[in-house]
Amino acid sequence: MQDVLRRYLKGVNDCDAAAVKSAITSDFVTRFSWTRALSGRLLPSPEVCSPGRVSFEVAALARFFRSATDSVVLSDAYFRTVGMAGGDQAGRLYVTFVKGSSGWRIFQLRFHPSRFERPFFAVEPAKGHDVPEADGWVTLFDGSSTDRFQAANGDSFPETWRVEQGTLRAIASGSGHSLRTKDTYGSFDLRFEWKAPPKGNSGVKYRLFYIAETPRGGSDGAGFEYQVVDDSGDPGAIRFPLERSGALYNQIAPSGAHIRLLGDYNESRIVVRGRHCEHWLNGAKVVEFEAESRPPESPILIQHHETDFWFRNIRIRRLD
Repeated sequence: MQDVLRRYLKGVNDCDAAAVKSAITSDFVTRFSWTRALSGRLLPSPEVCSPGRVSFEVAALARFFRSATDSVVLSDAYFRTVGMAGGDQAGRLYVTFVKGSSGWRIFQLRFHPSRFERPFFAVEPAKGHDVPEADGWVTLFDGSSTDRFQAANGDSFPETWRVEQGTLRAIASGSGHSLRTKDTYGSFDLRFEWKAPPKGNSGVKYRLFYIAETPRGGSDGAGFEYQVVDDSGDPGAIRFPLERSGALYNQIAPSGAHIRLLGDYNESRIVVRGRHCEHWLNGAKVVEFEAESRPPESPILIQHHETDFWFRNIRIRRLD
């Protein structure tokens, strides 16, 4: 179903009517809670696909699935527009999938944008970018300074993180604010090292849709997630390959991943070049995919998942 939604949106963004038709039912329905501005994008039409058209794209990420019947599944998702005239929209997307003789297809989409008041926070491009070093890289964490980070909700650097022996450590707590970079990125090459404690869980998120407060008073982001976790101790990682280190969390399982012994540092890399995305782990490319839209400019977010976790040697290079 993740693939069906991505195939549909990629077809919409590419004005590929055949791809769209293959992903939706014959009685496909769309509903909008704020405007009809998206209507021309959700089914390719001569007006939208003509040369010289004003182009914007729609990105979405399905996360939670609930079975209504054996052949009907309801999903909650996030959506964001990219390059929309008058300002981009983002919020929740509700999808109904129906299983027919040719497999799963989309029956209905319902868009509900957020106003981005608490508990939601807009993701806005930075007004200016960090100046890179001579080699083109920007050091996000050098072992001492946290100046390039803030709490996910925009507050100052949170108390549930600390600098410890040259590392950036998440402190186990009942609630924690994820970290986000103050700068924002579209296409990039991000490299970092991480260490998990027993049953530890975290993630590095990119292509963010929005920031939200968590039920326990922290803050986190909705977006694509490079999973980092104790593969041998976290219950989700033990049961589901989609939740193991290097995965595109809940979407694509890592292939050929080799995790170092618990307590040792692992080396990770995320590469985004337009729609093309890669996850690397300890020198091996473990995930590769084409996103449905060009990358929305957004911060990099390091998740606080209420467990201890360690990061170090974090650096990034723009590719756009």
